[in-house]
Amino acid sequence: MSRLQLPIYHPPIYGLLRWAYTLCITAEHPSTNAWLYSNFIQVHCNKRFLELEEELFFDFYHGHWNDMLHNPFLMTSSITTNMLNDYAAHAGITDIIITQLNSGNYPVLFVDEQHISYTTAYQAYAFPHHILIYGYDLDERVFYTYGFGHDLKLGHHRTSFLEVEQAFQSIVHILDQKLRIDQNSFFYDFKPAVTFELDVHLIQHQLQDYLQSRSDLGRGDFKTDGLAFGIECYDHLVHFLRAVEQGEAFLLRANPPRQLHLLWEHKKTMMERVAYLQRNEIIPVNQQLLAGFIQIADQAQVARDLYVEHVFKGVDNVHQRIIEQLYSLRDQESMYVELLLKEIEQVNNSMLYA
Repeated sequence: MSRLQLPIYHPPIYGLLRWAYTLCITAEHPSTNAWLYSNFIQVHCNKRFLELEEELFFDFYHGHWNDMLHNPFLMTSSITTNMLNDYAAHAGITDIIITQLNSGNYPVLFVDEQHISYTTAYQAYAFPHHILIYGYDLDERVFYTYGFGHDLKLGHHRTSFLEVEQAFQSIVHILDQKLRIDQNSFFYDFKPAVTFELDVHLIQHQLQDYLQSRSDLGRGDFKTDGLAFGIECYDHLVHFLRAVEQGEAFLLRANPPRQLHLLWEHKKTMMERVAYLQRNEIIPVNQQLLAGFIQIADQAQVARDLYVEHVFKGVDNVHQRIIEQLYSLRDQESMYVELLLKEIEQVNNSMLYA
């Protein structure tokens, strides 16, 4: 076989590649929807980012120690870079990847993107990161890869065998010098026959935690004292935007477009969850409730797009406008999540006494 492409699809959540790389394999399959909408409810951020001189990190929260392992439809093999390099010394990293692809496995390789030509780090600076490989062409000696390109958009790329080999050897060197911590490489085997029933009680519990800005997910695995959850994250996003506007010296790697994009993805997923629950008659059809979540998602998209215009078109005075939108989003969402919870509670109570 001289050419192979395993199927991938544009993922519903892609602000961070930890979600994009797994969901692009599974999310197109209807059998995975029950799992998708039973999860991706809680969010978190590091609330002392200025005090500790850290980058603000806002994201979905599952409570797993490694979110590359979160998807139950993927049988995942994880391997350290040193171990993979030992195997590569005998078989070659290119042949290892091709063998895995021929077996139907999707490699997510930990590399130095300084050697990957479609990335913004190419020939500019060392950047340890993962790349997803979903196919190859032996005649042209390229892998089919998926990731963020120079235009900052998630898309398909052709990456030469040589680039991947150089990028892998570079990360081996970086780890040998102890300049970074190993993040392992992964091989995903999609198992569409896995079954997952919609967990209405889990949805209810996570929505309650979201409103009350708390989470008991993952507490046995790592400390959560420095994290904010749920609705409280709005306050920290506001704090972040004010620090950006004021040019706060201790603000590390400020990236408002990414934070606002992730905020929009959360609101879009919340809206899609309500539509899914109504469409499958889990809760009664309530156009007013759905319209409220659609409005919230639309408003979050407006805030994201406004900041993008600020970056690329020089639109001024956007920070205060977005802060006002965040406060409005917080108030609207609190109200509509309460309404959604009442409908879910009625369903759970009826199931209890049925």
